[in-house]
Parts: sequence; structure tokens; C-alpha cells
Amino acid sequence: MNGRSRKMRLGNSDDSTRLASRLVGCVPAATVEMETLCRMAGIKVSQNIPTAAVECVRRPRLLINPDFVTKYCQRDEHLFLLVMHELWHIILAHTRLYPRVTPAHNVAFDAIINAGLSRQYYDKPEYRGFFEALNPADKFPSVLLRPPVGWPNKPEYPDVGPAGTRQILERLYPPGNAKQASMPFYEEILQLLRQHAEQNGWVWVDGEPFLLGDHSESDAEGQVFVDPILGETMKRIASKMPSQFGGQKPGRGGTRGDWMSNLAPPIENTRRAFSHVLRRCLGPRQGGQRRRQKTPVPAISGTSVLPNPRDRLATARRQLGIPNTIWAQPGTVKARVPEVPSKAHVYLDVSGSMAEVLPHLLGLILPYVLTGQVDIFQFSTIVEPLPVARLQNGQLRTTGGTDINCVLEHALDVAPSIHKALLLTDGATGIPWNNLVDRVREQNLRIYVVLPAESAWEEDLREVASFMTTLPPLWGNGLRGRRL
Repeated sequence: MNGRSRKMRLGNSDDSTRLASRLVGCVPAATVEMETLCRMAGIKVSQNIPTAAVECVRRPRLLINPDFVTKYCQRDEHLFLLVMHELWHIILAHTRLYPRVTPAHNVAFDAIINAGLSRQYYDKPEYRGFFEALNPADKFPSVLLRPPVGWPNKPEYPDVGPAGTRQILERLYPPGNAKQASMPFYEEILQLLRQHAEQNGWVWVDGEPFLLGDHSESDAEGQVFVDPILGETMKRIASKMPSQFGGQKPGRGGTRGDWMSNLAPPIENTRRAFSHVLRRCLGPRQGGQRRRQKTPVPAISGTSVLPNPRDRLATARRQLGIPNTIWAQPGTVKARVPEVPSKAHVYLDVSGSMAEVLPHLLGLILPYVLTGQVDIFQFSTIVEPLPVARLQNGQLRTTGGTDINCVLEHALDVAPSIHKALLLTDGATGIPWNNLVDRVREQNLRIYVVLPAESAWEEDLREVASFMTTLPPLWGNGLRGRRL
């Protein structure tokens, strides 16, 4: 532990040193959290932030408000929860998930993190009381940011907030901390907050919720993610995220369920860029002038004295009194025939991390499905066909997680076999298995990866992608692509 503490460059003040010592004492060794903490450049006491934050500088430091610590973190375990809350904002890259982070987004982020940490340490009484002291149990949306009274053994879910609040609470804090209960998606919590806004406006009639961290417009969390010290390691660290965070990461999935998404019309630049990539996956269009080389087709291959009851001229010869001594014989001949147009095989990522961009992607893909140019499949940790009726209504089915291996297995084993597939995803799919990568290469299966600009992670799919393209922003312009 002493070796790890020397890796952290502490602030000069006595308060900073004491806080660092408490952190080193309460953060478990050899954990993801310790690894992340040790990669930071320092810890500093600051009264310029309400609770805790990370500086947006080249050598970032963890800033902690000493007054907040004195009031709410008298136990080392509560200080641990404060620091872990802030680190998980960074690891989950919350300010990169949406083009513009609003107060509603911040409530959704804090609700998921607070519930995840509470569920991780539910059986340790020393960790309890921290989130409960910050927010009341009978006010909305504060109720989303803390465990219910009596949780986990005898939770009392309050009757507050818009319709559906209790169901969200039961998934955030299931009775007995049931392992099979998966976290709600960010979008589900946001929908709950939208319902509240429709009834009351964006004014918290029951009082402002207490949010941890610095949620001002100059919030540095999203910018720290691209810092040279932390940027390249965050995706690897996120892959080790506890299962309590449910469907918010690659490779994790809960029970398959329906998910409703609206359809939004695509921007013209985005539509053109996607159409350009899609044409690479399509065969010749019906009615074109392109032809195959000569292909064997059924036809009359000659005549002989052998009777053939399928000779269509036999009846005519009998009516005309012509002897049936010569019969037409079936066979095959080579002829030039119009090519049968192929369909693009498209796999659409419907995992939790795609919630914000899916409405635009559904609107983007729908015209090609309606014209029969695309066979579309939805995937999370399983692959399912996406019928056009469900696509038009925005009815998706997902387990919440993401696993690229189920897509590769499906594309490799589908009948009739395919030679090209288009993958529409944010790229956070997990690393493909080596044996499937080898099969992709052996079968010469070309994978075209299309990423939305709002959330484009390229590292996971480099091994299998033949071509990778980032679309123009769904709310803006530009395109970049390259052959791999």
C-alpha cells in the first residue's frame, strides 16, 4: 500500500495529505478503482467545487471540498464512495454519451452510479448512510439518488413522482439486492424525468436533488477522458466494470426485453454518407444492364426417340397426325441471365449505450428496409431479426449489454452464406474471439463498420473490420473513412 501511495502526487497542504492518507487506507488494493486513482497526478483540497471533481489540466488532480468531507464523510467508507462516484463518472465517460449534458442527464447518471455502488456494498453496514444523508426518500427526483428506507431487506418504495417511478426504483434497488435485476437504461430514467417536466416544467417542485461532483457547464469530466494520462486506459478499465452496472457496458446483458425508441429523420449529409457505405454491401440492382457470365439454366437440350411425357409439342403433333417418333429432351444450357440483386446484411446495435443515437439511426435505415435493399438484424448479447413493422414503430428487443461475438457467429453461419455485412454500432462491443476473427478471414467475410460521430469507439473492432467509417454528426456535418 505504501508503494501505491507514493505514486500519487499529493497537494502541499496538510488537509490534502490527510485526505490522501484516508483514501489510501480505504480504497482496496489491486482494484480497478486503485488503478485509476494512481493514474491521477494528485489530490488537492479545494472549496471552489461543491463536493468533488477532476481538474481539466494536462496533469489532472482530484479536487475534494473539505467542508463537504467534514459534514458527510466522517467515515472513511463514505469518503471512498464519494471518490468512487467521481471516478465512475470518468470511467463511464458520461459527458461523451450525449451531445449536450442537461440537469436531467446528470440525475440519470448519478442515479445509476449511486445504485451501482450501493448494490456493490449492500452487505457492509459501514457503507450505508452516505447517499441517504444527501437526498430525502419522499421527494422526486431525489428518491432516485438513494436507497429506499429499509433497503435491501425490507425496502419501502415511496409513492412519489410520475407513473413508473416505483418500477424504476425496484430495478435500481431490487428487494434483497436480487442479482438477476438489471439496471434501467439512462433513457428510461430520462423518460421518467421528461414526464415530470411535462407536468411541472423543469422545476423540481419538491426541491433540488443533491448531485455529487461538479455538474456545472465547465465540468471537466468528459475532457479528462481524452487526457493523455487517462484516455487510452479508460475503455480497458470500463471492461472490468462491476456487473451491478447492468446493461451499461460491453459484454454484460440482463434479461431480454422490449425497448421503445422514437424515429427521427436523418440529416441529408448523414443519409448520403450512409448510402455510400451501404452501396458497397449491395449487389447490382434489378433492371440494370449488368449481366452475369453464362449460367446453366433448364431448357430443351436436344431431341431423340426416347418418349418424354413433358414434351409440350407432343399433343400438337397428335392433333396434326404427325408421328411421335422424335421427342424433345430436357437438359441444361448456358445462357446470360439478369443478376439477382443481393440485399445488404445489416446488424444494428440496440445496447444501452446506443439509446441517444438510435432514433436517428432507425430513421436512417428504414427507407432501405422498405425498398427491400436491406435485411436488418438487431443485436445486444443476442441476434434477432428486426421485422419492418417493429422497426417502423421503434419496437426493439435488447438485453442491454453488447457482445460482438454473437454477431460474428450469426454472419458466419447464416444460410445462404454472405460475403459482406454492415455493422451499425458505437463500437463498444467488446473484443472478438480469436477463433471467430480467424474464421472471418478464412471465409473472406468483409465487415463494414459504421459508427455515429457522437459515440465512435474504434479499438474493439479493428481486428475484424475491413472498412470503418464515422458518419457525420447526427446533429451536424462531416465524414471520414479508411480501409483497414
